Amino acid sequence: MEYLDLVDHVSEISLRLFMYMLFLWIDSQHPFIRHIDEDEMWMYKYPAVPPIIPKNLLFVLIILIPSVIFSVEYALKGRKEDIIKGVYGITLAYALNAILTVVLKLFVGRPRPNFFMRCFPDGYGVDINNCTGEYGGHMDGRKSFPSAHTTFAFTGMFFMTLRMYTLLKIHERNRGQGWRCVLCVLPLVIAVLIGISRTCDYNHHYTDVLFGSAMGSCIAYCTYYVYFPERDQPLDNKQTTL
Repeated sequence: MEYLDLVDHVSEISLRLFMYMLFLWIDSQHPFIRHIDEDEMWMYKYPAVPPIIPKNLLFVLIILIPSVIFSVEYALKGRKEDIIKGVYGITLAYALNAILTVVLKLFVGRPRPNFFMRCFPDGYGVDINNCTGEYGGHMDGRKSFPSAHTTFAFTGMFFMTLRMYTLLKIHERNRGQGWRCVLCVLPLVIAVLIGISRTCDYNHHYTDVLFGSAMGSCIAYCTYYVYFPERDQPLDNKQTTL
């Protein structure tokens, strides 16, 4: 799959711009207002604390880590078309994940563990249909399922794990295989830590994170093998450079 034609680039970029605009429009809609019984209110009364991994840091990680890996791949292989395919693949994965995540958040309307404190910042209140907190804050508090941090982390990191699995030739016995395996798994470790952090700062339930990890991994798997259906040469193969 070569990307040497201008039409190919225009098609790929315009698709991502369209999906981004679609995401912005969907994200501006109101979530489903789910009824909350009194006997289940305890699940949503956890404290509202600052996130362990802020949104800005998340996006830095899911952009920086793939950029570093792609840069190393290009330095060792010199195959520009592989880098282009990788960039198009992971950006499409992010776009698909963003739209699916926000659609699920709106349709499910599950309250976050700290929803009560978003609704009543002073800690006092009875009628959750008449929140006294900031409107945007308590409406976002109804978008717990799935965890967007987790879906984005696993989409990007699992995509890069698949790429490293191929490049490092993990499926064959080679010198330093143990080190290669560790390098291959590192992106997934980062994704797992990001997902766990969302339960530690009371922004998500465990099921939000578990579903988000599975969803992000599935999206990454599908998009990776759309752009890399063939078996690539390993990094140490000298005949792959152009």
